[in-house]
Parts: sequence; structure tokens; C-alpha cells
Amino acid sequence: MTDKDLQKLKRRELLQMLLVQCQETEKHKQESIETRLQLEELTERYERLIGKLNIKDERLNQKDAKIRELRGTIDEMKASRAIELSEAGNIAEAALRLNGVFEAAQKAAEQYLMNVQKLSEAAPAAAEENKIPFEQGWRAGVRKKTSAPRARQIVPLNKHQGDDDSGRLPAASGDVHG
Repeated sequence: MTDKDLQKLKRRELLQMLLVQCQETEKHKQESIETRLQLEELTERYERLIGKLNIKDERLNQKDAKIRELRGTIDEMKASRAIELSEAGNIAEAALRLNGVFEAAQKAAEQYLMNVQKLSEAAPAAAEENKIPFEQGWRAGVRKKTSAPRARQIVPLNKHQGDDDSGRLPAASGDVHG
């Protein structure tokens, strides 16, 4: 609109135009506020992602360092293995070395078994003396009697010497002694 068109408009029309302009301005302000809120939210998300990525980058850097360290170890092991193989010469020589180790182990095992066998031969006599009562294989020994038991004492019954038992006297235990 030009200045002449504005001058021709009545007051009421100008006020309506002003009102429409104010509504549009208010609408634009509201959209601006919403856009700012979205921008702040996106900025927060962006910062959180940056933080997470920094943490992951640090972890990856640590893993890369560990990989470099392990590769160095692998290279050292390969070099030492190459030295061992060059020292070993060939498979036959390595087998002869292993045979020597096995022979020494066999001799040690045989010596151990001999010692165990000697100990087991000497142990039965000592074990018999130290057996625990009521254990399997335990035998009760003969107990020495210090005095005659009362049940075996000879108690004369009312019999006379001249009876037909020819001098035998029955004991209270039922045994006949004479």
C-alpha cells in the first residue's frame, strides 16, 4: 500500500489493519518462542551427544593403545618363537628333547612308587598296634584276669563226703569241681 491509499482509508479500516498486524506479530512471537525452545532442546541433545562421543572416543583411544601394545607383544612372541625354532633345529631334535623330559619323569615316578611300597610294607605292623577299637579288622585281645570271678567260686552244698559223687562238689555256677 502506498501513502495515498493509506490516507484514503477510514479510521475504522486503519484500526482493523492495525489489529491484524498486532495479531500477526503476536503469532510470530509465539512461533519464535517455540523455535527458541526447540533450538535449546536440540542444543542440549547435541551437547549430551558430544559428551557421549567424547567418552567413546576416549575408550576407543584406550582400546587402540591396548591393540598397539598387544601387537608389540605378538611381534615379540613371534621373534622369540623364531629364535626357539632356530635353536630347536628340526622336529626330530625337539622330539629327542621331549623324550629326555619324559624319561626323567618316568624315573621320578618309579622312585616314588618304590618309596610308597616300602612304606606300605613297614606300615602294617605299626598299623595293627594302633588300630582303633570297633574299627573294621580290629580284634579284641585276651584280658588278663586278676582274681577269680565270684560266679566260679566253689560253694559246697549240703552233701556228705560219702555220697556217690566220689568227692565232687557242685559250685554255685553249676560247674562241678572235684
